[in-house]
Amino acid sequence: MADTTQATHHVTQEGAHDAGASPELAPVMKVTRAKATTSAARPAEMAIQQGGVELVEADSVSVTQGGVTTVNARHVEVRQGGIANAQAEDIKVTMGGVALARADRVHVEMGGLGVAIGREAQVTQGIARSIVAKEVRVDQGLVGTAIAGKVSFERPSPVFLLIAGRTDGPVKAMFDWRGALAFGALFGLVAGILRRR
Repeated sequence: MADTTQATHHVTQEGAHDAGASPELAPVMKVTRAKATTSAARPAEMAIQQGGVELVEADSVSVTQGGVTTVNARHVEVRQGGIANAQAEDIKVTMGGVALARADRVHVEMGGLGVAIGREAQVTQGIARSIVAKEVRVDQGLVGTAIAGKVSFERPSPVFLLIAGRTDGPVKAMFDWRGALAFGALFGLVAGILRRR
């Protein structure tokens, strides 16, 4: 018990110093970070609200108007918050963002993804820079690069680069795999000419 108290005190000072947190945010950080870093077994549930946390490991993690650097969990839900690196079975983002999402299933609604790697990914009225998955569904979303076995579009959605074994629905792709090869060849040719000069 003494170890837990010391760890809690240490985490509070570190959290306030690292995140530049105001005094009113320190109690939230103290509770969440102490649970995340001092428990021998992973906690069942973890809720982060309006605070900054570096590492969270739990079965279920909920982030609301807060930020987390790294999350390792079974289920992750983000509402108006952000995560830099999330690894889970299920990741659901609503009006928030995840920079790197690695999960079996990733669902983004009115939010953003940097890179998503998984078995299933769904973007609904959101933005994803890159998706690598077995199956991707897009509903009025904007996707930079999608590499998947199957991509389904519910409503017209723009994609910059699309590489898929099968595509269903209305899609506006700037490049498919043929276009990407042609663009790469042209870029290599121009770069070679410019190097000689």
